[in-house]
Amino acid sequence: MVITKGIRKTKNGKYQVTFDHGIVDGKRHKPTKTYDTFKEADEALRNFQYNKRNNVLATSNSMSVVDMLNYWMKHYVKDYCEETTRYGYNNLISKHMTPYFKDLKLSDLRPMHIQNYYSYLVKEKALSPNTVHKHHACIRSALNYGVSQEFTHRNAAIALTLPKKKHFEGKAYNEEQMEELLKKINGTKLEVPVYLAGKLGLRREEISGLKWKNINFEERIINIVEVRTSAGKNVITKIPKTKESKRSLYMPDDVLEILLKHRAKQDYFKNLLKSEYVDSDYVYAKDNGEPYRVNSVTEQFNKFLRVNDLPKIRLHDLRHSTASILYENKIDLKSISEMLGHSNISTTSKIYTHRFDTTHKETILALDRALNKKNSCTV
Repeated sequence: MVITKGIRKTKNGKYQVTFDHGIVDGKRHKPTKTYDTFKEADEALRNFQYNKRNNVLATSNSMSVVDMLNYWMKHYVKDYCEETTRYGYNNLISKHMTPYFKDLKLSDLRPMHIQNYYSYLVKEKALSPNTVHKHHACIRSALNYGVSQEFTHRNAAIALTLPKKKHFEGKAYNEEQMEELLKKINGTKLEVPVYLAGKLGLRREEISGLKWKNINFEERIINIVEVRTSAGKNVITKIPKTKESKRSLYMPDDVLEILLKHRAKQDYFKNLLKSEYVDSDYVYAKDNGEPYRVNSVTEQFNKFLRVNDLPKIRLHDLRHSTASILYENKIDLKSISEMLGHSNISTTSKIYTHRFDTTHKETILALDRALNKKNSCTV
């Protein structure tokens, strides 16, 4: 007869306690022990539960930290995470965590081991604080899963001290620099991606994933419904990460003209190469129709800036340039946010506010005008 959870009364009047250790070496471990009185049984169960919560049980669990990480990758990450995330986690585990934690049993893992690992990454491996945060996210998620599967009874990665993240500030072109870039880029193979990034604020994966079928020339609309990225050597095509990233953008005259010219060029090579042409439908593609590698546009852009003696910025910084120029021309932050496909206006504000009116000139002058107007009325 069950008296309380974990304790049952036997036929001979004694009390049997079940000690549920969870999974030990891949199997459920639930040993039992009989006591003469309920008080003894209840005390034994309470002590067991306390030790279990504090991860100080003496069991035969031989699972190592690396075993647990690999199990998490195989049984959780593989099925529930995107390929780019899986690729990132696998790199962190195989290149860094496995060599470092290879001899440590999961039951022996303490916060100090993980804290020392983070110090090792910074001091010995010279990794940036931002990268250490990625390692922490991976370990914390894996240990959360380990707790849910009862491989361990606490997450040793909670409440650790992490190095302070370094905020990266991208650069931006002003209007004159953007005009110079667009002038020099005309007629080159970078004309299309640079105009899409600089005039419409597209991300690299949106440029690489843009297909002709998603462009409506009659209504002059580009629909961002598919992106193309990479995880190592694997190319991944998927829908945009957020619903806000799925958006429709109007094409101004110069973008429309460039895309029509580019499509005509692709049609020319399609007729010229016939069966040898790769009909991929991608806008940013080689002359034979084959899409460029995802990172190719970044490499080409960097080289173009060097050759043409233009200020060094990243391709992604063209989005920053777009946002800055729009804001300087009195476009409200909400409209800029929607155009760029940010999940909310706070994202836009967080990324770009430091570029906007850093001396608060407009705000201060607005107050000054208001007060001066009031004073003039009282004279």
